[in-house]
Formats: sequence, C-alpha cells, structure tokens
Amino acid sequence: MTAASTPSFVGGISEEWLPDEPAYVRYWKDVPGQLGAKREVVPLGVFRKRAHAQRKAREWLDQRGVNSTQRFNEATSTTTFKQQGEWWLVSLAQRKRNPLEQTTIDNRQYALDKWIYPFLGERHLGEVNNRALKELVERMAETLSASSVRDYANIVKAIVASAIDENGEQLFPRTWNEEFIDAPLIAEQNQPSTTSEGMTQILEKATGQYLVLYALLAGCGPLRAGEALGLEIDKHISPDCQTLYIRQKAKRGLIQPYLKTKAGEREVDLGSALASMLRNFVGNRKDGFLFHTSTGAQLLQTNTLRISLHPILEQLEHVKGGFNIFRRYRITHLQKKDCPVALRHFWSGHASAHVSERYTKLRDEREYRLEWAERVGLGFELPPSIGQLGQLRIVPKVA
Repeated sequence: MTAASTPSFVGGISEEWLPDEPAYVRYWKDVPGQLGAKREVVPLGVFRKRAHAQRKAREWLDQRGVNSTQRFNEATSTTTFKQQGEWWLVSLAQRKRNPLEQTTIDNRQYALDKWIYPFLGERHLGEVNNRALKELVERMAETLSASSVRDYANIVKAIVASAIDENGEQLFPRTWNEEFIDAPLIAEQNQPSTTSEGMTQILEKATGQYLVLYALLAGCGPLRAGEALGLEIDKHISPDCQTLYIRQKAKRGLIQPYLKTKAGEREVDLGSALASMLRNFVGNRKDGFLFHTSTGAQLLQTNTLRISLHPILEQLEHVKGGFNIFRRYRITHLQKKDCPVALRHFWSGHASAHVSERYTKLRDEREYRLEWAERVGLGFELPPSIGQLGQLRIVPKVA
C-alpha cells in the first residue's frame, strides 16, 4: 500500500514557495514484511509556481500507481484464491441469472481440486496475474489437451473477476495478455464416430451386457453413457421396455440424482427390435441396476472402456474413441432419417433451439414418439442372441 501527500516539501525544509529551489514529492510506502511505512522523497525539479509542482507530482504518482485503488486492494486483501474460488462455485448455482447445473459445477470443482488449487490455492487473490497464470498454463500444458488448458485458464480468470466491491466493480481488474500467457492453440478437435457397418461389427464382437449397452447408446436417444449406467430396472424402464426414464446418472462410482442440463431429464423411446433385446436382457429381474458388476454394484465407465470397448475397436482397427462415438452416430442417423428437430432435441436432452419448441409437449405424446422410433430404426444389425447375463445371480458382498 502506498499513500502520497501534497507536494509541499520544497528546498529541503521550507513551506514558503521558493521558485529557484528544487521541489520534491513526499509519500509513505509500505515495506513488505515490516510494520509501519517508509517515507519516500523524490525530486521533481524547479518550478516557478507551487501549482505547477503539484500537477507534476500528481502525474508522477499516477504513473507509478502510488495512489491506485487497485494497488491498495491488492496490497491489503487477505483473501486467498481458494477462498474466492469456493465462494464462486457456490454462487454459480445460486445466482438468478443463468444458474449452472450441478454437473457443470462438479466439473469445475474437479478442475480446481486437481489442477488449479495445488498451484494457486494459497496465493492471495491480488497476486494472481498474467505471470501466475502463465506459470500455471505451462504446468498444465505438459499433461492436458489444449482445450482443457483453455477451459481451466478461463476458470482462473472468472474467479479473479468474481471479486467485486459493493458497487459491483472488480477489485482486481486484469488485462489478460494472451501472447504472454502463451496457452497452446486448439487445433481441429478430434470427434471420433462410427458408421452403420462399424456398429454392426462392434456388436458382433461385444458380449453380454456390453453388447446391450452399446446397442442402447447407439440405437435410442441418444443416451449419454452415465445416463445408461444409472438406469435402475424398477424406476427407469417402462413395463413394455420401450421407454427409458432418464432421471439420474452414474459417475465415478456414484449415482448423481441430477443430469448435465435441465433438458437432460426426459423420456427416451426404443424401436420394437431394441425393446425386444432389452426385455430379453432384463429377464426376470425386478430391480437393481440394468448394467452391473457381479456384486450388483454400478458398472464403471473406465472399466468398460478398458475391458471391452477399446480392445474391440483395436481389434477392428476402428478409430479409437469413447462412448461418444455411439452418441454421435445416433444424432447423425436421426438427422439422415429426417426425424423432426423438436423430437431430436427431446430425445438427445438438448435445450430447445427455437421458442416454438417450448410449446411442443412431446413428453405427453408417447405414441407419436414410438411411431418415429420405429420409423427411423437403428441403422445397424442386432446380433441374434445376447446370452443370459441379465438372469445371472448377483453375488452378495461379504461384510
């Protein structure tokens, strides 16, 4: 913190204006790590009038930010970056204007805990500037993709900007220098997908519940993987197995009773062939997860990729990808079959693209939806048999 006095220190000690003597500006400057402040005296030159010297003193002080409100805030603030970050996360859900869904907040919490807090968390908020962000970006770029580096850097900027005064003005305004920060540029993003032939080949190689999972992801909805793995037989499947009620998702071993967006809570309909496969898979089970481990626990996405999908793609010399290859395939298939836009958005869990879609109540038009599910079909061939995994006995956990 620095504070300046009126430039009246003239000719060594005199308060009388002496036009032939040098004028000085006098101010107090805090010294880091010490109590109190140190007096600074700076020569300005010779001025015929006091007013001229005062104007020069003000210019000198302004150029160096001696009386800057921003410098005062940065020097006196004791708020750490992590403290401001936690407040910011809470505000994202509570704000009236465009509150974020819990899934998005969870993703930002993960980025903060994993990458940002270990590097910036204990620094005072006023210390988070271009230099600090550049150092963080350099560290993240060693491991993360360019898009992740960009997204996480934007989180840092948002947290610094979220510190405001009672008038809504930023306490720590920043002019972020992208050239100096030097975050990696995002090249054309790789978005692997598959084709009708590719889907048929994947299902020929898949077995048991993995076969059913991939068929559902590519043959209805489209579903997200977490939504499919969160399905419970007694809660989310209609008696005729032609409609799935998407109300929750599975992620990292936990069931999250919310979805990526508000539009994600929806009903997804199956054509007759896929519904028949699902009925056969469910068998005589009455409850529990549709897809599960041998103990009845949630099936993890990472394990499924490692054990089943990635080895299949490698064997087929198929472009490597995650579960999104099925979602992209299904969206493309619906477009090719001229499925109504409003219905595509409804099944996909996307927000309405046009205000008129808000007045289209597809949730109440199941017969219409089932008709279109049959009309668009799958676009790929289902294997004749899926085995009997759906009827296997679940081994109870040993306490």
